[in-house]
Amino acid sequence: MNGSTAKSPLVAIITERDSSNICRPVYMAEKQYEQWKFIKQNHNGNYYLTNLIRALYDLAACPGGRTHAAIQQKIFGPFIMHYSLAQADRIELIALKVDQSLVSVEGQSPGLYKSEWIREEGNWITQDGLKGKMDLSHQWKGAHTAAIPGKFDGKRDAGRIIGDHITKAYRAAFSASEVQSQGNHFSLFWMNNDFKDRAHVESIVSFIQQAKLKNTSVRWLVHGEAAGVFVEAVTYLSTQPQAGVLKDTASNLVKQSVFFSNPRGKDCREKQLEALCEKVGLNYVGTKINDFDILFNGDARDKFTDKAISAGGVMGLSGVTGYVGYTALSTGYDAIMAGSSIATTMVMGTSAYVLAKDKATTFGGYARNLPKVVSSALGKGNQQWH
Repeated sequence: MNGSTAKSPLVAIITERDSSNICRPVYMAEKQYEQWKFIKQNHNGNYYLTNLIRALYDLAACPGGRTHAAIQQKIFGPFIMHYSLAQADRIELIALKVDQSLVSVEGQSPGLYKSEWIREEGNWITQDGLKGKMDLSHQWKGAHTAAIPGKFDGKRDAGRIIGDHITKAYRAAFSASEVQSQGNHFSLFWMNNDFKDRAHVESIVSFIQQAKLKNTSVRWLVHGEAAGVFVEAVTYLSTQPQAGVLKDTASNLVKQSVFFSNPRGKDCREKQLEALCEKVGLNYVGTKINDFDILFNGDARDKFTDKAISAGGVMGLSGVTGYVGYTALSTGYDAIMAGSSIATTMVMGTSAYVLAKDKATTFGGYARNLPKVVSSALGKGNQQWH
């Protein structure tokens, strides 16, 4: 093979038959093939194996025709992949190694963890060891419990606070005292506040499929920004049933339930979440809206607007913009979603404006609780169960 870096026979691990997005097949040395074949067949539900397969598919999506004589390198998490683009019609995988220096600091690597109730601490404690799969055999009241938290300072804070969300969200199934016993745990998928990584979407897909394969009941608690990622994963399942064993689009996930707590993200209004769950057969338990999260949650923003308009009518004002600066608020919201640096100024300015203008009892609650509005937008207010 002219230009090939291989010194032994090559075998294809990713080809055009695997996906319509493949531009160049991925080859590897024959002696590596059996290991990668195992990974390819068994990655569902395993965070690390899913990332390895995703890396191969990313390589295979590299447009054909472009060649490089030098050995190429791809880094993802603690993994370093070396490969060759010496030939225009293929990619040759040379080696894969693990570099522990690339692991996130302070044990915050994204992945699957176990949050366990520790009697001496009187709290849920997230262990440092990453898990390959959920321990579906560990169940409370007939189902395994799994949580996907949004933004927190770290996975320990997330586990401690999300444990409270779980007991409140599923209070109809169990009480806090029933599950707060030594050794009880829930699975926690920690994204380390990176909610745009496609690998997280694929990992959630794998976890859902893992439970489906085992025919196991799972109670999901999806919080904050993680709701948007979860929506992407479930949408993928509904539009790409060939991604796994999920062949039906109705009633195929009936043994899995989900509750959304303080959701944020695209398509995360309460009615949208409920409709999506119904579409794929997920048992929709409910949604808890943080009414103070008016910048990042559409339902909370609607409630805020309704109250503001009502208050404006009581005062006999010509429009809501003259009363609470709603135009400024709406513009500021759009700016925040676009990453504008004026976000803090806008929120603080709007808050002061509302405080100065508010005189109506129907809107007074929002004025009195503006610190919570600001905290939800810029601080840690959205972490709590309000």
